[in-house]
Amino acid sequence: MTDSLESIWKKCLNTLSADIQPTLFNAYIMSITPLEITEDIIAFEVPEAFLLNTIENKFYPQIRNAITLHTGKEYRLHFYLPDQYKKKEQENKQIIPRFNSHLNGRYTFDSFITGNSNRMAYAAAVAISSSPGKAYNPLFIYGQSGLGKTHLMHAIGNEILNKDPNQKVLYVTSETFTNEFIEALEQKKNDEFRNKYRKIDVLLIDDIQFISRRERTQEEFFYTFNSLYSDGKQIVVSSDRPINEISILEDRLRTRFAWGLIADIQAPDFETKVAILKRKADENNIIVEKNILEHIAFQTGDNIRELEGIINHLTISSSQGRKIDLNLAREALRHLQKTETKEITPKVIIDVVSRYYNLTVEDILSKKRNKEIAFPRQIAMYLCRELSNLSFPEIGEAFGGKNHTTVMYAHEQITKKCEESFDLRDTIEEIKKSIVC
Repeated sequence: MTDSLESIWKKCLNTLSADIQPTLFNAYIMSITPLEITEDIIAFEVPEAFLLNTIENKFYPQIRNAITLHTGKEYRLHFYLPDQYKKKEQENKQIIPRFNSHLNGRYTFDSFITGNSNRMAYAAAVAISSSPGKAYNPLFIYGQSGLGKTHLMHAIGNEILNKDPNQKVLYVTSETFTNEFIEALEQKKNDEFRNKYRKIDVLLIDDIQFISRRERTQEEFFYTFNSLYSDGKQIVVSSDRPINEISILEDRLRTRFAWGLIADIQAPDFETKVAILKRKADENNIIVEKNILEHIAFQTGDNIRELEGIINHLTISSSQGRKIDLNLAREALRHLQKTETKEITPKVIIDVVSRYYNLTVEDILSKKRNKEIAFPRQIAMYLCRELSNLSFPEIGEAFGGKNHTTVMYAHEQITKKCEESFDLRDTIEEIKKSIVC
């Protein structure tokens, strides 16, 4: 490490310490060790995978801004685990430096958790990585932020390069594409810009919705698309919404996006969220009991990055000697729930009640009248009335079109039985805690 880099980093630490909470600064920023500075890259080492993940996802902009402030130059930052950088140095000595793809090597198909919500998009991505330009071209992936679109795009690129390192794969956001296009216009480097984007084998462009109001950018991307497509090159595009909901997007682009395959990624179901949490806990080398993982999965929203954040909170707390239990999980959840409150809907209540009684949602919604199913169904109807503002007819509709008198009867029966049975009252309270905690 050179003296100049050490000096730069000390100045950056002073700046960052004033902007980041002390506990977060000590846990994350102070774990970073600067390794090397080159013409446009600064390499850092981070001791643990979960620290590296959080630093890249949460603190990257602040660190980069601090470095820009003290150097007057925008560097790209690369973070490595111990021995990764030495290994990369050895590999670089053995091979010719390849095209800069801007890919995150940690996003692979192996680290992507599949479920009903993303199986089609995953299958299409795997097919593309085996036959780029032939299987589905273009592939248009859409879904809300934080559901795994970016992970899947990086996984496509990484898998293609693993199979053929000579492929020119480029991952960019639509914002980067736009900014580079504007810069090319200002500096009259149009040919250089077009060579970069039209002489590649695979283009992965994220968040395409952001070009919707930029006519010149849309026009340039249209011709870039045509050039790549006519040459048989693979194009993958992502958006946070379906094609028909992207406002002010030229019809000719809409048409081309629909030429190949359109695949959506939906919010992960309960089982997928538990699997994601388990994988993240294993990656962080911590043991979290199944009931705690299930509690976290139920209490969180759809954003996978939030699941990672909670596991990171448990990991940091565990490293400080705290026991990973439900109380610690609830503490981590409170930080999240300051900004996001879980909506209590019939779907949520039915899900909790069915799991409590080891039934399926389909059992609760069925017409079966045996006691093992009918009684939990009545409890679910009772809780819908107690925990929501829905009317009896609305609750009946949520239970597969049941008559409102059925809901009224269920509410009356459970109310009466709660007055007679302490055990049932305790059961109801336990279920309520799982719903609203």
